[in-house]
Amino acid sequence: MKLGRFDCSTGIIQVLYRDPVRDLLVRTSTIRDQLLVDKLQKENAHAVGFIQDTIWKDYVWGGKRNFVVLICEVNADAVGYVLITPARGTYRYAKIQQIAIRNDARRLQYGQALISVCRDFCEQFGRLGFTLRCRTDLDSNKFWKALGFTHYNTWKKGRINHVGFKASNDINLWKIELNRKLPTLFSFDEVSIQDVGQLPRRSKQ
Repeated sequence: MKLGRFDCSTGIIQVLYRDPVRDLLVRTSTIRDQLLVDKLQKENAHAVGFIQDTIWKDYVWGGKRNFVVLICEVNADAVGYVLITPARGTYRYAKIQQIAIRNDARRLQYGQALISVCRDFCEQFGRLGFTLRCRTDLDSNKFWKALGFTHYNTWKKGRINHVGFKASNDINLWKIELNRKLPTLFSFDEVSIQDVGQLPRRSKQ
């Protein structure tokens, strides 16, 4: 799969979304963003799982996998990022593996900008939308609902999914339809079984 303008392994920054009124943009990341991503990940450690350096260096910026990290900036200051993986093949749901956004009054605007670029990703590569996981005790669930995500299932603590991940807490499963060019082809049950993946890490979400 050729990621084109979403490719984070080229070392070239692509601006994918721009709001001149709010001085807000979303761009692709490069290896030079490693410290920035690490900082945001640590600031949001209470809500996101730790992802080891090799995932970022090899799978995102090294090009070994089709992993994408998008950065949201306001006034040239990074306020958030999202790590997405594309899923295998069209007519499926891509995955938001991790998102970290500064918790301030404009947090929802930052999220909406990132989701807008996620929509472009879906429409370019024939994905239906995105799925994600979030621990039931986190306020982030309100954030996902405000962004338009639908809660379609909950993994109970101790449940083992199709890739051997054992839930250490109750986990809400969310999904959003983003591709305006494609119909929804999968039921909620099919999404929960087939389209919710897990990175090789121990996650808090």
